[in-house]
Amino acid sequence: MHPTKALLVETVVELLENTKPSDIQADKVLEISGISKGSLYHHFEDLGELVEAAQVARYSKWISISVDVMTNILPKAKSIDELRAALAAVTKATQRHDLAKYRLERARALADAEGNPRFQKAMALETDRLTSRLEDLCREVIEKGWFRKDLNPRALAVFIQAYTLGKLVDDFSPNKVSEDDWNELISGIVINYFTNHPNR
Repeated sequence: MHPTKALLVETVVELLENTKPSDIQADKVLEISGISKGSLYHHFEDLGELVEAAQVARYSKWISISVDVMTNILPKAKSIDELRAALAAVTKATQRHDLAKYRLERARALADAEGNPRFQKAMALETDRLTSRLEDLCREVIEKGWFRKDLNPRALAVFIQAYTLGKLVDDFSPNKVSEDDWNELISGIVINYFTNHPNR
């Protein structure tokens, strides 16, 4: 990506930490980035396209963190017990209550893409890239014999993203499920259905 374009995207990525996409203003982006209006519209069709690019970047960031955690932990498992511990660590790292804001942000990005072909295309490309990364990781674990060989690695990759985002349902509840109870449920599903060595 051209350095000017990258700086514009990074500026909006940072603004989105505390500002809704609909509230991002071009003047603020230009002030913070130090980039001219002409350069902004040279690299982006309009402000909306810049905001969309930043939303895609943030969407990607939080899933990539989960993928990186799994990539650093799962392939190193030498036994089923180590695999269980690794999977539990991944669940604990990605399902925390304090990540509610980012689950909501991911859901907002998906919703904002509806009816916007340009944004839909950008989200589709990034979602496919992230799913493929997870798919490769799941395939590696299947080939090691830890996960059942009859499971489709891409289906597993989609499931992982779905249950992570699905925690959003509980984020809005005044009577939240405890993190321990939620993590135990997810670990139980994964160990007892995904693996060749269920813990019964």
